[in-house]
Amino acid sequence: MHRGDAIFPPMPTPTRVSPNRVALVTGASSGIGEAAARRLARCGFRVVVAARRAERLESLAKEITTQGGEALAVAVDLADATATSELVTRTRDAFGRIDVLVNNAGFSPGAALEQVSRDELRHIFDVNLFSALQLVGEIAPLMRAQGGGHIVNIGSLGGSVAAPLAIPYAATKSGLDAATRGMRLELAPWRIRVSLVIPGFVDTAVFENARIGSQHLRDDPGNPYRKLFFDLDDLTRKSLKSAIPPDDVAKLIALAATSARPRLRYYAPVSARLQVGLLGMLPERVLDRILLGLYKIEVPRS
Repeated sequence: MHRGDAIFPPMPTPTRVSPNRVALVTGASSGIGEAAARRLARCGFRVVVAARRAERLESLAKEITTQGGEALAVAVDLADATATSELVTRTRDAFGRIDVLVNNAGFSPGAALEQVSRDELRHIFDVNLFSALQLVGEIAPLMRAQGGGHIVNIGSLGGSVAAPLAIPYAATKSGLDAATRGMRLELAPWRIRVSLVIPGFVDTAVFENARIGSQHLRDDPGNPYRKLFFDLDDLTRKSLKSAIPPDDVAKLIALAATSARPRLRYYAPVSARLQVGLLGMLPERVLDRILLGLYKIEVPRS
């Protein structure tokens, strides 16, 4: 049990679904997406796993099949609108329906805003947000024809708790939060349920990938943010010592995907909900001081 979890009631257990239900999971080659695919398969879903790394996807699909499930691996670049549309077509052609969409694909470059080009910004939004919105738009008519479905978007505490060197990522996650709230209303008449799962620190490769991708900035002695990079590296290493495993998030994804009345938001761990609530109640100046101290950002005195 994580600190703060005791004040919240325990979550119910995901239920096993009726035969032939289909779940499409993006970003499924590792981390949360990979764990979610396994969980949904154990719930009885036929699973389509989508990401760029074909070998990882094929290995996961084989594992699910070996354990008695059914899986299809689709290598796709979600930054490409045509490829994203083809993912929907391949899923529909293979299984005839889509009952659950898990929008999990996402990444962060780990750089200051001035160090990210317009093209790089567009790529981040294409993968993290625009592909998710496109998938919902293309899958919603299928779900409506089927009589309903579930959409599970994967958010982040970064969408609620300000952090430097991750502004584009935070903007996409905040956008996905706002979109989720709108989707719940827009799609409600057709029994299409929409939820947002918000992970805290999860033990995945996303932080290491961001560090590797921005190593050239750490190596640049002229980088004005260089100290901040190293301070955040230290903070991340400390935070990862108490990070939750991806399967903790996957359990919530499966719960939202199988619930007749899923919540708007699920937090992993549930104590993250308390953290967001408490920070949101603080006066802005107090919150600024706390976060500046947390990130070791020094501000000149006026």
